[in-house]
Amino acid sequence: MPGKVTIGTVRFLNAWPLTFGLEGRDDVGLRAEAPSALAPLLRTGEVDVALVPSIEYFRMAAEGPERARGGVGGGYVALPVAAIGSRGPIGSVRLFGYAEPAKLRRVHLDPASRTSNALAAILVVRRLKAWPHFTVPLEGAPPPARPPDAELIVGDRALSAERPGARWVLDLGQEWEGYVHRPFIYAFWVARAGAPLEWLIEVLSAARDRGLAARDELAVRGAKAVGIPVEAARRYLTEQVEYEFGPKQHQGLRAFYRMASEDGLAPDGVRLHLARAGGPSG
Repeated sequence: MPGKVTIGTVRFLNAWPLTFGLEGRDDVGLRAEAPSALAPLLRTGEVDVALVPSIEYFRMAAEGPERARGGVGGGYVALPVAAIGSRGPIGSVRLFGYAEPAKLRRVHLDPASRTSNALAAILVVRRLKAWPHFTVPLEGAPPPARPPDAELIVGDRALSAERPGARWVLDLGQEWEGYVHRPFIYAFWVARAGAPLEWLIEVLSAARDRGLAARDELAVRGAKAVGIPVEAARRYLTEQVEYEFGPKQHQGLRAFYRMASEDGLAPDGVRLHLARAGGPSG
């Protein structure tokens, strides 16, 4: 068994089932952050493994060994344990529109989630046939003097967000499923290549099983924390968020990467490298 391992996780409710089983372990340190903060922590070695946003995995995997220790995938390996995904409406990734889709000129994205931002850019262009200017406001900044034509809200805020002035609202999980007919993967476990991969797979798999079995309990806790009804939190954790990371999810992930690379949101020539017992494989 290795020494204490630091695990980076998402502070949103959707990640609770994946980390509930890690609470109280002496050999694990948990660090909960916004999704956008996790890839930088993995790069600097402040965490050994993290729930990395999908778009960030492909950006990290393209880095040379001079910037990331190790070889395969620039020194980073995906673990075949679990993911945060959806196959249909997700509820926590929503685009609120204040102008007709054909007239979108300014779309504000969410600083908390780079994968959701990339997904929004892809769907706005490909699905809505609009070519607006996308901006990412600074977190905590005051509202702009000129409101956007649409804004993306993600995570726990999106579960209870209300925008009375919105003309339309798109659930991007539902839009993706209708467009690609594959699951969408927002984040998955990624480790540094030098981390104890087999041990991590065992520990994170056990934590996943324990957390999935406790989703009713977590829904009660989460409803209070997020400010939504318990039934809404239960539906979110048991029906809307999916935690599988198998072949169908890999297909959806590769479809997302292909579109992201075509649209200049991710580098070309990157493969998904999954760890196996004894080391990573392509």
